[in-house]
Amino acid sequence: MAELLGEEELRQYEEDGCLFPVSGLFSTSRLAEVDALLSTLVEQRPQIDRGDACNLAPEDLLNLHLTCREVWDLCREPSCLRAASQLLGTTDLSVFTSRVLCKEPRTGKEIVWHQDSNYWPLTRPGNDKPRSELGPEDVDPLVSSLWLAVDDVTAENGPMEVLPFSAQPESRGQNVPASFILDAGGSTAGFDNFNLSLDSTRLNTAKRRKVEICRGEAEFHSAFTIHRSEANRSTKRRLAWIVRYCPTGTRVVGGVRGSFDEGYPLVPVMGKGAEERHGELHSILGGGSELAKIKHEVYAPCFGNAVQALKK
Repeated sequence: MAELLGEEELRQYEEDGCLFPVSGLFSTSRLAEVDALLSTLVEQRPQIDRGDACNLAPEDLLNLHLTCREVWDLCREPSCLRAASQLLGTTDLSVFTSRVLCKEPRTGKEIVWHQDSNYWPLTRPGNDKPRSELGPEDVDPLVSSLWLAVDDVTAENGPMEVLPFSAQPESRGQNVPASFILDAGGSTAGFDNFNLSLDSTRLNTAKRRKVEICRGEAEFHSAFTIHRSEANRSTKRRLAWIVRYCPTGTRVVGGVRGSFDEGYPLVPVMGKGAEERHGELHSILGGGSELAKIKHEVYAPCFGNAVQALKK
């Protein structure tokens, strides 16, 4: 399989924990298909109740690779797998989470500085402890998040900002010290408590980088990369596709964070186990009445407490 990223790009990711812009993942025609797919999923999201307002926000379309055939195929896009394989140093890849993220015009809210690693209780392949003996000390997520811009990302429509490892060495491959973390408290029994942010006065925010990229370009970052984003203050939507890859053999450490437990699905998409597929997949390409029949099955992963934690 041909390599997609060059030595300099790999060095940058290793040095900074982030890489952008990455071009060439999608052809013009394939990107148009992706746009149509994600736009349909946003537009057709179901109502939870009979009210006029849709309770499922366009930012909250989570883990549809578990139910939607086209999203499953998007997770297995060969170019994306090649890039993630290089960044993670393995040809055995699984999907941890996926997300369709649409910031509608003049909507949304600020997402404060944080590390995803504080929310993801994963242990790496090679940890041979029995599952029953895994604990918080084993949490060490090795994840590379792909963030694809389906629309241009500008200073006005809520771009992500990142703090490279080189700007904040305390985050290089690890959680920042406890003194950096602001804990808002509350129960973490469910997925709905975004309680662990970072004290901006301890961060080198002068060296933050805005991820302003063009349609079709992508950004990759690690689980430890510090980042934030603003609301969309523009008159245009900002649609993105996010998929988080981890090495196959990664395990969830149960009882550490929310409802991530032993049964949480880490689905192989490349290499070992990738030819196996569990669960029923629905196609949304038919649209119309057919989509109406299967809508709640397709969007099932979005409902319940899973929404808040998976969108972090």
